[in-house]
Amino acid sequence: MRQIRIDLNLIFIAIVTSVLTVSGAISYYRTQHQLEAELVEFRKSLDARLQSVLPGIMWNFDDQQLALVLDAEMRSPDIHALEVSNMESMLAGRIRQNGTVVTIHKPTQFSGPDTHITTINYQQNQDKHPLGKVQITISRERINGMLRKIISEKLIEIILLDALLLIALSTTLQRMVIAPLSLLGKKLSQAAQSDKDLEETELPSNPYKEFSDLTDGFTRIITRLKEDLTIRSQAESQMRSAKDAAETALGQLKDAQTSLIQSEKMASLGGLVAGIAHEINTPVGIILTSASVLHDDSVLFRSKIEAGNMKKSEVVSYSQTAEQSSALIISNAVRAAELIQSFKRVAVDQTSEARRDFELGQYLQEIITSIGPALKHSQIAINIICPEQIKLEGYPGAISQIITNLVNNAAMHAFTNASDAASENSTIKKQVNITAERYFGTVTLHVTDNGQGIDDTVISKIFDPFYTTKRANGGSGLGLNIVFNLVTQTLGGHIHVKSTLGIGTSFIMTFPSVAPAHRNQTST
Repeated sequence: MRQIRIDLNLIFIAIVTSVLTVSGAISYYRTQHQLEAELVEFRKSLDARLQSVLPGIMWNFDDQQLALVLDAEMRSPDIHALEVSNMESMLAGRIRQNGTVVTIHKPTQFSGPDTHITTINYQQNQDKHPLGKVQITISRERINGMLRKIISEKLIEIILLDALLLIALSTTLQRMVIAPLSLLGKKLSQAAQSDKDLEETELPSNPYKEFSDLTDGFTRIITRLKEDLTIRSQAESQMRSAKDAAETALGQLKDAQTSLIQSEKMASLGGLVAGIAHEINTPVGIILTSASVLHDDSVLFRSKIEAGNMKKSEVVSYSQTAEQSSALIISNAVRAAELIQSFKRVAVDQTSEARRDFELGQYLQEIITSIGPALKHSQIAINIICPEQIKLEGYPGAISQIITNLVNNAAMHAFTNASDAASENSTIKKQVNITAERYFGTVTLHVTDNGQGIDDTVISKIFDPFYTTKRANGGSGLGLNIVFNLVTQTLGGHIHVKSTLGIGTSFIMTFPSVAPAHRNQTST
């Protein structure tokens, strides 16, 4: 991650370096121009001296004096070579080699902007007579050396200034900017940690206005954060209390729901007991009446035999009475036994929740036989449609509770008083059809009525616990919730409902023929 100090140092160094470079370039070009001007003046001065001195020396053929003049001029470091020639040949020459002036006797081949030729004229009266020429080669070593020195000095200056600026900026930025920012970052990190004491996050005062404003803002944020933490702590405490209260209430609600469900089951069983008891009264009464008649006729028949005055007609009459009474006693005893046996199986299954093998069609018939007496007053015809034997391994008590609850639900909700009145004025009878079908390893159970149907606004809530539209008539709202739980949990299947107003309602349940095993449930 980038650092402000490094970036600022680089920016300032780049600025200073750029300024010094531009300044050095200007100084370089100004000095170069000045040296070039001086060199031009020197060249003109040299030409003038040679044109004034050499004509007399060359006219007089004074070689010694010519050598002295050349040696004197070569003392200037700006001259690289001097070559004096007459109109026919070279007279004398000097050249600088490795810092030493050397005499030359042959002309050189120098050419270029630093070499020029000056004509030597001998003037007599107003006439000029050319005596020869001087080839002058200028040296730029001194100029180049001075320019290199300027560049070196400027580079050293830039390096020293950059170093001083780097040290000064680093120290200043560290003390005035970086250290306060680092402290602010540290305090912000402490404030971000909820387990830290916010009292330790206070910033010291700063003499600079910018950081003073920042410190004030940070202090206000910390103050606000303390208030928020206090409010949050109180809210968390209240939420914990509310959570504990909600969990307690949920536990109590679950216990109440379990108790209500058990009560609902026992109420259903109680209604079954009452219906069976009422239904058994008829065959038991007939048995008692027939037995009483048979007993009285038997006592009378015995007394007549003992008296010896028995007639044939009386014997025939007694035998007919005995035969009829016996037939009535046997048929009604069988009827009572069937009711008691069906009640016993269904009641045991509903209370024990035992797992066993059973045949669905036969068991549905036993369930209807058991709940039939309780439904006599509702005049509902229950039809069982099971075209084939369906063997199940599971919990018959769950099947019994499901059918009982659905039939009772139809009696309470599907066939209301209005529908009863309508049915009395029409040929349509109140019916509940129970259809069982098998598809490979699954069983589909349809419980369909031709009642008034369920409204669309209600149908999505019918399986919710405690939801009922007949609470004023004693509805608990648990019947269909128990059915839903038994189908989806005990039998391991699923249930859905279809309903059309004025036509009827159908509950469709699909579950495996072998129910899943559950804890605390044993096979018998």
